Amino acid sequence: MRQGGLEQMMSEAWDRFYGWMAWLHAFLARYLGGAIAWLWRMQGRIPVQAKLCGSFVALGLLAAWCAWFIPNNYITWAMWGPDLERLLERLGQLDAGLRVRSWARIAVVGCIAAAALSWVRRGWALWCLKAAWVLWFWMWFNALSWGFTAPSSLTTADFRMLGTDGRNALWAAALGHGSIFLLLGCLVLLWLVLAETRRWYEGKPEIEPLAGDRVVESLRTGGADPRYRTSQYWAMGMFLMVLVGPFLIHGCGMEDPYGLVKGEGSAVANVEVTAVKRIQKKPEKVKKLVVNAWSPYIFDRMKIDDTNVMKDLLDETLDTYVAQTEGATGEGGMGGGKGGKGGWPKGMEGSRIRFIRLKYGGGDWDQDMGKGADYNMLIQFNLATGFPIARDTEAIEISRLRRFPKDQAPPFVFLTGRGNINVSNAEIETLRWYLEKEGGMLFIDNGGGHFDRSVVSLLTRIFPRNPLIDIANDDPIFRAPYVFPNGAPPLWHHAGTRARGVKVDGRWVVFYHPGDVNDAWKDGHSGASPAVAGQAYKLGINVMYYSFNNYYNKHFPEK
Repeated sequence: MRQGGLEQMMSEAWDRFYGWMAWLHAFLARYLGGAIAWLWRMQGRIPVQAKLCGSFVALGLLAAWCAWFIPNNYITWAMWGPDLERLLERLGQLDAGLRVRSWARIAVVGCIAAAALSWVRRGWALWCLKAAWVLWFWMWFNALSWGFTAPSSLTTADFRMLGTDGRNALWAAALGHGSIFLLLGCLVLLWLVLAETRRWYEGKPEIEPLAGDRVVESLRTGGADPRYRTSQYWAMGMFLMVLVGPFLIHGCGMEDPYGLVKGEGSAVANVEVTAVKRIQKKPEKVKKLVVNAWSPYIFDRMKIDDTNVMKDLLDETLDTYVAQTEGATGEGGMGGGKGGKGGWPKGMEGSRIRFIRLKYGGGDWDQDMGKGADYNMLIQFNLATGFPIARDTEAIEISRLRRFPKDQAPPFVFLTGRGNINVSNAEIETLRWYLEKEGGMLFIDNGGGHFDRSVVSLLTRIFPRNPLIDIANDDPIFRAPYVFPNGAPPLWHHAGTRARGVKVDGRWVVFYHPGDVNDAWKDGHSGASPAVAGQAYKLGINVMYYSFNNYYNKHFPEK
């Protein structure tokens, strides 16, 4: 296409866009403005004292929510683990949050008192209402400030524990909640400064219009220059929607699409392990305890080398699974194409590989979550594949799996913990839909405790006719991009030494590792050697790669 034709087409597209915006502007100006005017007339029929009483009850409820939410429930909602909580305390932000909670509790008392005094027809009662509003506004200002300073201080202190993306998301949430609260607060303030309100409390019918009346008149008529004033209102409204809109959409609407990396990578691994290399370890010297042979005391002790937990872990995991790489089976990077740039032909430009956990009730779904474990797995995936990764890990409720765009849901989600897994029947249906219809995969890791019983019970509810079975050593999930000749490394084997799964239509929809692979991803690897941790990372890469290819093949099958 010639350059001139392209420019003309773009110009026509912009003209259509501006025409649509003009129509929308006219529609809103005609109907939305009328709806607001009707609502204002309706509220004028409500007695002043009843209106203010209900308003302060609403402000009191918001203050009570702040007292409940800050700081403890905020920390839980933000998914800050014990390390971040300790850092928050060290930075003094935890004490600042407790002060905000104290102010919120005081504001609750003030709002309750104002709601009661709103029925007292005295001039001093109106001043008490105004004082209660100032107290509530001070609480709101401190809560909003803490919502900005707490994440910012954590990012400044250690950006690896809370990156800028996570900080910005928390800022947006604070701004979204704060803006909604402030809108109600401004409405109550407007009612407090109306001449009608002052006349009712002071009993003086000759009072001139006050500031609130002038604001209402300006909103209704547009003042001396209606066109200029209307443009100001629209500019302010659009600005607020740009700030608050994304927060409302993310909290109530669709999830961000999970797009596979766009490219033309090979559908097979670009390396092949052809020989298993057994690690030869030098025998360790037996540790000895030297005592005085002529001492009157008799020492009866256990052998120090009888408690070699980490040595046994290394023997069981490392000896069989360290392999040599010989040759290559394909050209280009890994993915779902026919060679060339790594990725998938129908992937999404600019996408990043994300690691998403599932939230559930009854247990510690956030065990070892965050920069120190899950994100280490993402970093290793990036080093192995070269694919770009997200700047933070994520967690979502099970119900939100249905809110991803078509063909852009996460190919896998991670589930771990140590205790019970309490999910509703609706969540069971959502999981079954995600695994069977959407083509996703559930990557489950046993964190210890009685988690195994919970997993078996959960999977029985999801797939009553598909049993949890052993995954064979020669299964494709153990063949690319790394080869595990004897299946998954057992690691701590809390519930056996064999990886198990659930298969539907020839595809693994559940991969269940019984040995706490997430523990080996942690900083320090829970005492395991770097070589053992390397095997845990490689297993995670295999599972993720398997889920990506199967999700892609389900939604974009080759013709």
